[in-house]
Amino acid sequence: MPFMAPLSDVLGVTRQTAVLAFQYGDAFTNVIAPTSGEIMAALAICHVPYGKWFKFMWKLWLIWAVLACVLLVAASAIGYH
Repeated sequence: MPFMAPLSDVLGVTRQTAVLAFQYGDAFTNVIAPTSGEIMAALAICHVPYGKWFKFMWKLWLIWAVLACVLLVAASAIGYH
């Protein structure tokens, strides 16, 4: 996160929009990352293989990613702060 503030200044977007982009990216990748302890523990407790989980989640993740892009464009357009 420390590099997001100077990057947002260079790109001309508000710092709040940069933080929003970081939060979207962090949240969405944690849901499907096999290195996420919470996801792997939950899958192990529920006896769900990671491949089955990923097959279930990829469409929803794609919808979230497109929605996040739309919301980030809107936040940038209105000068969110």
